Amino acid sequence: MTLRPHALDEAVRVEEVGLVFTPEGAGELTLRLAVENPTFWDGQVTGVDFELRLDGRRYAVGTRGVQLPLAADEHRTFTVSFPLQLESDSAELPTRSWRVEVGGGVALAFGETVRLMPFRAERYIRLEHFRPVVPARE
Repeated sequence: MTLRPHALDEAVRVEEVGLVFTPEGAGELTLRLAVENPTFWDGQVTGVDFELRLDGRRYAVGTRGVQLPLAADEHRTFTVSFPLQLESDSAELPTRSWRVEVGGGVALAFGETVRLMPFRAERYIRLEHFRPVVPARE
């Protein structure tokens, strides 16, 4: 199905990572992804899933449906956003830079066949109005 070994593993590049929070407790993760279809067949990007880590701690996961045609050997860039909800009981931390790691996959469909193309990125982002998740007490 692919032109070279590991072509699907290298088909997505994270160009930008945006992460913002509001004083009211809402947040948004925005990813700008560059994707290519390294196969001989026309396909369609049908979704993106993610895992977000802040300073190494898992913070959020999610999925977003996407409808983006991607012809054989085509390169395209698109932006996808994921809403985040903060813990309302936790205290807002002072503004500082956090190590933001995001990984996941872009689903590329060829009719009934779907292939997941992984991505991973790490950035340091200065976050305002961030309230960390409070661990459950046992």
